[in-house]
Amino acid sequence: MKWALLATLAALPLQWYVVASSPLGVGRLHQVAILTFAAAFFLRYRPNVVVPLHRQLGPFVLANICMLTVWSAIQLFHGKLPIGPLQEFLYLGVFLAVGAFVYRAGTDREFRSMEVLRWAAAAASISVLIALAYSMVRNGVNPGRVLAQTISAGDPEIFQRELFRTAFVGFGYDEESVRGNIRHEVFGAVLCAMYVAAWAARSRPPSTTVTRMAYQLSMALSVLLLLSSLSRSIMIAAAVWPMLSLFRSARTLTLTGRQVALTYISLAVVALAAASGVGVVLWNRFTSDTSSYEARQGLYAQAFSRLGDSFFVGGVDTESASSHNFVLDALLRGGIFVALPAAVVVLSVVWTWLTLVIRLHLEPVLMLPVAAALVLPIVRFVTSGGGLINPVEWVTLGFVAGALAAHRYRPAVGAEFTAASQSVLA
Repeated sequence: MKWALLATLAALPLQWYVVASSPLGVGRLHQVAILTFAAAFFLRYRPNVVVPLHRQLGPFVLANICMLTVWSAIQLFHGKLPIGPLQEFLYLGVFLAVGAFVYRAGTDREFRSMEVLRWAAAAASISVLIALAYSMVRNGVNPGRVLAQTISAGDPEIFQRELFRTAFVGFGYDEESVRGNIRHEVFGAVLCAMYVAAWAARSRPPSTTVTRMAYQLSMALSVLLLLSSLSRSIMIAAAVWPMLSLFRSARTLTLTGRQVALTYISLAVVALAAASGVGVVLWNRFTSDTSSYEARQGLYAQAFSRLGDSFFVGGVDTESASSHNFVLDALLRGGIFVALPAAVVVLSVVWTWLTLVIRLHLEPVLMLPVAAALVLPIVRFVTSGGGLINPVEWVTLGFVAGALAAHRYRPAVGAEFTAASQSVLA
């Protein structure tokens, strides 16, 4: 199963390839991959394999079940098939499968799994590069020319439109469909793989110089891909990781040589970006490129204007009119009785993150990427279109739940999480 999870993480970013159709809608490559992994996992292991996760699942799973059950009833009330809730129930199964396997890997119940999982970032990054190269060749995209035009104009919109939107067309999506910013989840999957790789590598560090260098290069390549995505939500989520590292060092009054080296490398990269013009593009992406901020403001205004009609029984199609807010979209879709458990879902994740951050200086360093991983779904709760937990976030949350459970139950670990952090997800 360790190779199956690695293959799943490699396929997770390939979200612009449609491979099948089903009563639940079109099946994209990453969806097929995660559902296949979950099915294979539960065929191999008994359902009680998730029992060790009970302290980490608690309100998160219960709130999701309540939310999806009520949403299903609301859909039937409106004369619609509950396709959305059924799909999310399947993803909940993926969450359980990933969490249970990560727990087994973290407690050495799966032979040499950690040695395999530390290459998750490499697998995801290489698969993205190969898939993007193929897509660009097939669609006649010249990345060098697009990059030169972007730097010359200092306009990030050129890079997004001419590279990603053009490259993603023709594999099951038309040009209008890919305007839904698929790239956020594509590169979010790369970030998810980085969390898994860092956790595994810190638990089982590479033993030779060659493997250490290969691991470091894979992480560096992943960082470059995240920067090239121009996805503000993903870059913000990624930026919290080094901030947590510095916060932990400040609490423990330690600063490692690795952190000093990474600081100098980061400064050199910033200087290089500024000199090449790439830094101007990134700066404009966050400051001058305000179209999405203005659009988001309009979506919130539109969502609040509809609350009077949807407060109790929902009925709004958030696929086409999403506020990009998990709780608000739940209110629009299914009314207050769907929104309340949705709020519990968000609060359980946030509470787990806060309790983990507070204790981060008391935990081993392998828990740093676990704490950082929770930032990705938290950011996507308030930025993701459609107002649902997407596959990347389900996998990320499954990884966090499994890693927390493994840390709690690993005999060699003396420190335990507080009762608060054990009882929520998270």
